[in-house]
Amino acid sequence: MSRYGAPERPLKVLTVLPSLWPGGAEMQLVHLLLALPPNRFQCELVTLFSVQQHNALSERLVRAGVPWLDLEVAPALDRPMGARHAARNLWLARQRLAQHIVQTQPDIVYTRLWYAGVAVGSLNRRRLGFRHVANEENSLDSHADRGRSKRWLRRWVIGQADRWVTPTRGLYDQFVGLGAPAERGRVIHNATPQPPTVSRPVPDTTLRVAAMGRLVPDKGFERLLGVARLLREAGTAFQIEVAGEGPERAALEDQARALGLEDHVHFVGYVEDPLAFLQAHDVFVLTSHAEGFANVLVEAMACSLPTVAFDIEFGPSEIVIHGETGYVVPDGDLSAFAAHLRALAEQPGRGLQMGQAGRARAEGRFSIPYMAAAFGDLFTEVTRPQLRSPEERHVWNSRHRV
Repeated sequence: MSRYGAPERPLKVLTVLPSLWPGGAEMQLVHLLLALPPNRFQCELVTLFSVQQHNALSERLVRAGVPWLDLEVAPALDRPMGARHAARNLWLARQRLAQHIVQTQPDIVYTRLWYAGVAVGSLNRRRLGFRHVANEENSLDSHADRGRSKRWLRRWVIGQADRWVTPTRGLYDQFVGLGAPAERGRVIHNATPQPPTVSRPVPDTTLRVAAMGRLVPDKGFERLLGVARLLREAGTAFQIEVAGEGPERAALEDQARALGLEDHVHFVGYVEDPLAFLQAHDVFVLTSHAEGFANVLVEAMACSLPTVAFDIEFGPSEIVIHGETGYVVPDGDLSAFAAHLRALAEQPGRGLQMGQAGRARAEGRFSIPYMAAAFGDLFTEVTRPQLRSPEERHVWNSRHRV
């Protein structure tokens, strides 16, 4: 049969990440690898940069028997590596990736995060014989990927891919508005495991608030401290726990002390079981400046928590149904954000109702089987012969229309 015809054997899917650092994009890819049916897809994970210690994600892969190769280009860093190091590492990554692709001959190479997309997109895939599916995660306005060079590279990765994916319609529209080929793009929502339903007691007099994410500027935890100050001034009984690590932790803890919030806001660090952490609280809050999807909102909904989030680009307005599963607050309006939390503290039964509605929405719209089925259909589609039309030609590394 033709290599790109209807599969009579499992399609070989090589997935590529910069590293297996325990973040949202990495977790989503592990969910996908474990959910794709092995009778249709033969999957392997390749990482470019080494994480020194094992973590929950790597352990899940090992237990499931998913092949995983670390190309060991360099140690993974929790900070920008600089242009010279990035260029050197990209050159090494391309060499090692090309060698591995020649050896394994995948039908599809699926990348998540822009650096992996650049490494794969810059290979000559006509010679190597694979199709590239690129997944974008974050708004182009993200602080983490700011700068003209990164923005241009992220747009280039999407533009050259055979198919590209975003987790929200808003992010899809942002890329299309900047010239990405709309007909090759797909919106596939991220997903979360559905924990067993638990009977949630009516909250007591102290509202237990959960927040979770990397402690970096994009996540807007300084805004959460501003909301906490307003709650304290209003006399609301509350406790906020923030799960996650990152370079901003010391500064955020200093800010909390300066505001006199050390008895109300606690930075608890990395948690091994995020869902158990969420289930120990009454409400989840998201104060980010920008997101591509906001995975943690769906995780909170799966744990039957009401959610309060700023209306940012992108995610909250597509995930949260305002007034039904939680509240979507005008971006930056700390007073309105605090008012919704006070209302949940004063009407705990309302929060329970919202949490139940959120759980039902997560089960129906954001489940792992739903996501895996959508990617399975996309991977099958991208290998069909009609993908490439007669007016396409191959230039250096990608197919461009003439």
